[in-house]
Formats: sequence, C-alpha cells, structure tokens
Amino acid sequence: MNILSIDYGDARIGLAHGSTDHNIALPLQVVQNNTMLWEQLYAIVKEYSIDYILVGIPLNFQSQDTQQTQKVRNFIKELQEKFHLPIEEFDERLTSSLAKRYIPRGQSIDIESARILLEEWFNKRLSV
Repeated sequence: MNILSIDYGDARIGLAHGSTDHNIALPLQVVQNNTMLWEQLYAIVKEYSIDYILVGIPLNFQSQDTQQTQKVRNFIKELQEKFHLPIEEFDERLTSSLAKRYIPRGQSIDIESARILLEEWFNKRLSV
C-alpha cells in the first residue's frame, strides 16, 4: 500500500511518502497552501499511486484539540471529497520538535515533520 503523509500548515504543507511493503518513510516535498494545492496533490497521488493518506492531527499535551485542529479536520473533509481514498488522522505531537533536531537550521521542517509522522505510523503498526 502506497501512503502519502501530510503535515498541514496554513502557509505550507509538508509531504512524505512510503509503502507498507518496505515500511520506510521518505521525504517528498513542500507545497504551498494556495490555489494550486489541489492540482499539486492530484499530481502526487497519481505519480506515486497513493492508496492511503495519513494526516497529522494537532493535539495539545492533554490530547485535546487546538486552534489548528479544526482547520486540519476541514482540510481532511476536502481530501475525502476530492480523492475518495482512506484517510487516517494521526497524532502529530512532537513531530515538529523532532524535525528540528534532524534538519539544518533555517531549512523548512515541513517535509521532515511529514516523514517523521509516517515513520511513527509505521512503527506503531509494526508493534501491534
């Protein structure tokens, strides 16, 4: 199964991809959250033969919704309407903090956050 991992942001959206055949999360790209977003996502879903979408859901440390949570859930609804693929929300707490450790200062953390999200999903799936 080919998976697209999404780290949603108001300005930028980080993307990573992987396959359950190999359980390896690979960084993909950052797309701008603008009028070209859906066209770019369609192209990526087609190019990588995506079967499943994983979206990071922002929760606070008490596992409660944040201000950003509703924006992400609205984005997920649009994804469902446009792609008709299985979509899973996955807790993204600490992915940005971890991403900052792995990338050089000044570079965008969006792609790395999406990659870490997918890597954590693989790890959880493998431990079950």
